[in-house]
Amino acid sequence: MTLRSYQRALRERWRLLALVLLLSLGLAVLITAATPKVYQADAQIFVTSNGDRASTGQYDEQAATQAQVTTFSQLVNIPQIVDAVRTNLNLALSEQQLAAKISATAPPQQTLVIIHVQDGSPDTAAAIANQTATEFIRVIEDLKRPTDSGKSAVRLFVTDRAVAPAAPISPNLTLNVALGVILGLLFGVALAVARDVLDNRIKEADQLAAAAGVPTMGVIVDDQKAARHPIATRAGTRNIRAENFRQLRANLQFANVDAHPRVIAVTSSIPTEGKTMVAMNLASTLAEAGFTVCLVDADLRRPTVAKLLGLPSPVGLTSVLIHQLDLDEALQSAGSNLYLLSSGPTPPNPSEVLASSYVRTVIRSLLDKVDYVIIDTAPLLPVADGSEVAALADGTLLVARHRLTTDGQVKRAKEALTRVDANLLGVVLNRVPGGRGSEYGYTYYRADTEKSAAHSKRTPARLRGKKETVSS
Repeated sequence: MTLRSYQRALRERWRLLALVLLLSLGLAVLITAATPKVYQADAQIFVTSNGDRASTGQYDEQAATQAQVTTFSQLVNIPQIVDAVRTNLNLALSEQQLAAKISATAPPQQTLVIIHVQDGSPDTAAAIANQTATEFIRVIEDLKRPTDSGKSAVRLFVTDRAVAPAAPISPNLTLNVALGVILGLLFGVALAVARDVLDNRIKEADQLAAAAGVPTMGVIVDDQKAARHPIATRAGTRNIRAENFRQLRANLQFANVDAHPRVIAVTSSIPTEGKTMVAMNLASTLAEAGFTVCLVDADLRRPTVAKLLGLPSPVGLTSVLIHQLDLDEALQSAGSNLYLLSSGPTPPNPSEVLASSYVRTVIRSLLDKVDYVIIDTAPLLPVADGSEVAALADGTLLVARHRLTTDGQVKRAKEALTRVDANLLGVVLNRVPGGRGSEYGYTYYRADTEKSAAHSKRTPARLRGKKETVSS
């Protein structure tokens, strides 16, 4: 992996982590806003002995009271207390609903009972807490009274009445945001790691070459103008994509000097990887270099070459194969030194047609007329057509699309070519993002263009006119 590739991958990971963090924060805020608010009011009760040491026997009076306080706190939501609170406050709650709102704690080593009440209304929470304290004192003192006329063994006092809380105890925005950040970081890191481990899409030329086991012959940048200008060399003299195809042409010419391939099949593992565009532009750049080239559309299921070149295709390869017309009559001129043999009428059995020995004879006979034959074939994995054509060619180029083709698809395509003893010359990585951050898409052409544009902006129109006059 090159330095720029590593930097690009690092930026993608940071963007992914930032996106996950943003989503987690947004989710935390959304959950906080959607969660009903809960307020808690507290009332404090002090418990003391009524002064009768005989009632505690040999135990210390304070120790005995502390021992009982914990038991008292467990009785705060018994039916006698809950029913009295519900009746006195005229609450539209069932006994179970009200009891669930009331709880109590007894701090250790103290004779205090703290009543806690939680409710969606701060005023209601305070009212229930104070009324519960009142009823709690009444019930506990009655329970500790030996007889109806006797004196209770303990006395209870409200030392801190409940007041309406100013802020809810739930939801806690700060806590939720902190949890959102922590969980977002953990999930983002896990997602980034999983993405690196599980994402086996082809992203680098070295990765593609390793998967196919052959060298990378070319890297083609993505160009939004490709749909309007399928032939890159006709889109202008300073076209990055055209330079990429010229590099492909040069690499291909020096790929095997001893057995120089003249019949070259261009295929891919799956559709939409751009194999047709690569075949067309390879043929065009070879013709640009002075060679005579015939481009053959052997993708009989989805032929598109003639349409992209703006040529009619009523007859073509299949017309020659069924002896409907001669090969010379089926050839069309597609430019200087460039000829097209379109697919012709679609047969019902493309694989059987392409597997016939007559196809090899027709293709080889083209070498008597041209220097190179470039064949656009069907993808290898969906159908067997591409393998049949690759078997009769001198060499095959396998096209993979950046961030679409997977490592496994390239390997299976290589296996399909190996089964028919096809000669895989190399691979082409297509539609790689260009621009200043790319090692493939930023060349001296673009810099020269920018300098020319900047110079034109700085030069007054009247001076530019004089310069043009002098130059002419």
